[in-house]
Amino acid sequence: MKANFRKLEKPTESAFHIKKDVRTSFDDKWHFHEMLELVVILKGSGKRFVGDSIETFSKGDVILVGKKLPHVWRSNPQKKKNSLKMKCSSIIIQFSPDFLGTTFLNLSESDKLKKLFKNAEMGISFQNETRKKLIEKIKRLIELEGMERLLFFLDILHFSSKSEEYLLLASPLFKETIFKSDLKINNVFEYIMDNFSNSITLDEVAQVASMNKTAFCRYFKKRTKKTFSSFLNEIRIGYACKLIREEKYNITEAAYLSGYNSPSHFNKQFRLIKKTSPTEFYKNSQGI
Repeated sequence: MKANFRKLEKPTESAFHIKKDVRTSFDDKWHFHEMLELVVILKGSGKRFVGDSIETFSKGDVILVGKKLPHVWRSNPQKKKNSLKMKCSSIIIQFSPDFLGTTFLNLSESDKLKKLFKNAEMGISFQNETRKKLIEKIKRLIELEGMERLLFFLDILHFSSKSEEYLLLASPLFKETIFKSDLKINNVFEYIMDNFSNSITLDEVAQVASMNKTAFCRYFKKRTKKTFSSFLNEIRIGYACKLIREEKYNITEAAYLSGYNSPSHFNKQFRLIKKTSPTEFYKNSQGI
């Protein structure tokens, strides 16, 4: 799943782009661009990729994606072909961080907004009441025009910047790696994102990086400060946690879907990374 650069033209006649996107399914390619993107899912469900975050999405998903952060929403496969009931829809707002001028974010009044845009570099998932209010506001925004639309958009950004009800999606490691534009590591990352639920050997990833195993291990550790096996296990355990939180899968199923065929190895890696057992994690996740 190679991240493709998508050139988006900066708005010239308005401060930002906003549109309602209705389609049969979300099936774009994994991509990134220079604009920030605020996405509200109105209808549809599937899997969301934002950096190295892999989560399911459904109606009510509200995500702010920063510039240059690879992302894509992929719908669940349709059970019935040509089904008219499987429509997906979203509202998408795209804007440049300097849409009000190059000095705007340097103003003291913009401190919280500047932090919001910085956090967006890892992707922001808004939660709870903030998410609900943002959906209402963005639905209203699409109906407005002119200065009223611009002022209300600023209100939305201001409201978002004040909230503490959010989760950051991509890991700091991913952000550092992507922005260093390390082609070898990025190619390996893309391979992992496509295949982490299957068996992945060191020979395979070394070949992806066009290196021998020994050289690859040294290079990966130097660039990421982690061994390849540690990185792979963090991706897999992170995905298992998301499956367990959803309460649609039991722990054994979550382990298998995350690439672990051995329950004992899964439990060992889970404890090592999360400092708790899968069972305790499940109990603590209930009601969140």
